[in-house]
Amino acid sequence: MMPHRPDHNHLLALSHALTLLAAGRFERAEGIGLRVAGEDGEYADAWFIAGVAAGRQGRHAEAVERLERAIGLQPGVAEYFNNLGVSRNALGLDEEALRDFETALALHPDDYGAHANRARLLLKIGDAQQALLAIRRARALCPGDAELMGDEAVILMAHRELEGALSLYEQALRIAPEDAEIHFNYSRALLMAGRYAEGWRENEWRWRARHYRGVTRAFPAPVWAGEPLAGRRIAMLSEQGFGDALQFIRYAAVLKGLGAEVGVTCRPELTRLFRAARGVDWACEWEHQLPEVDFCIPMWSLPLVLGTGPETIPEARCLTVPPGSFPGVVRQGYRVGLVWSGNNRRDFRFGDLEPLLAVEGVAFHSLQFGPQAVLARERGGVHDWSSHLSDFAVTAALLSQMDLLITIDTAVAHLAGGLGVPFWLFTHVTADWRWGWRGASTPWYPGARLFRQHRRGVWADVVLEMADALRKELADG
Repeated sequence: MMPHRPDHNHLLALSHALTLLAAGRFERAEGIGLRVAGEDGEYADAWFIAGVAAGRQGRHAEAVERLERAIGLQPGVAEYFNNLGVSRNALGLDEEALRDFETALALHPDDYGAHANRARLLLKIGDAQQALLAIRRARALCPGDAELMGDEAVILMAHRELEGALSLYEQALRIAPEDAEIHFNYSRALLMAGRYAEGWRENEWRWRARHYRGVTRAFPAPVWAGEPLAGRRIAMLSEQGFGDALQFIRYAAVLKGLGAEVGVTCRPELTRLFRAARGVDWACEWEHQLPEVDFCIPMWSLPLVLGTGPETIPEARCLTVPPGSFPGVVRQGYRVGLVWSGNNRRDFRFGDLEPLLAVEGVAFHSLQFGPQAVLARERGGVHDWSSHLSDFAVTAALLSQMDLLITIDTAVAHLAGGLGVPFWLFTHVTADWRWGWRGASTPWYPGARLFRQHRRGVWADVVLEMADALRKELADG
């Protein structure tokens, strides 16, 4: 099919729109694309530009609709399919996105961008081996590209090739020293390697990284950089997830020891719990009016300012159960709490726990929150507390009555550590930095025992290992 040819004015307008796209002026580019499409709806590039601009502004459903229209008008353009794959990927349509990238590559086998997008998606869906092949094909086509080096480093981390990843990050940063995404990912690799001083410094790039879009930097007071705190008021600011806040609330006691009055901002589910935490004088939700303070400090910046190293991590046990959090008392046998689903890890299923649930002499209690909790009720033999879990103070009250928590990497693991409750963690093959690179322990939580996955997507052998350990724990009394 011959491409539709617009008039000269439309060509000039769309050429200008492409320039605006490249300059990041997406709203202007979108407006031009839509105007031309409205005047000449048969011109595919107008729909393409309007679609890409919508996607760059995060409106991926609109982007898909417009890009599909462009492809309907001119189906042989690799760039159309590549961008369609990007938006479908953002919408979680992984299979469709993979087909789009593969169609783009069939049309243009040397499109390094499509190879890179395919590699990122393959890593996301768990095919790290094919992801590595794809990103190396992209790099062969564009060997000096720092972003591609950073992408390969991320994939090497999934292959547990830490030293290779660190080397690639360092090469990439020599080429692109202002690339926040590379700095942010490099920080995680450094922390995983135990190189904390460098890792905390690199972590300050997080404010410019995609990962931190939407995290406020409207600080209510000067950011603390180590000034004397005696007689001063300081607010610790939660940044993102529950797990990070629960891990770093321990620093309140350190600030208190420096003579400060210490407050913390947090999400409402944590407020009651944090008000009772060691070193905390007050806690409030971020959107509420803060009291006047002399300094504030984002939680993730505390380890840098305080010079935290593997040997100087503050004591984990800093949480207590607020009075009146939960009236019930759990009394039966050896009590084990269970959590098997979270926001970041969805490849572990309740059914994977069956060898553990078969261990005799254990009273299992589900502390799972959300839709997954119904699975424990349906199976039977596991006491389900989900209807009571209104905030983390309630979860803490229940957890404090457990002899042991068995969990995936989720916020409840950090809650257990802060309460001093022993926990066993199903540790993914691509574990988060705080669980370290190897071994069964972490310096962040002395009461934790890590059971590491050996093969991506396979948990059966890890569950059997944990079941044997649980039987031994019971036998040893």
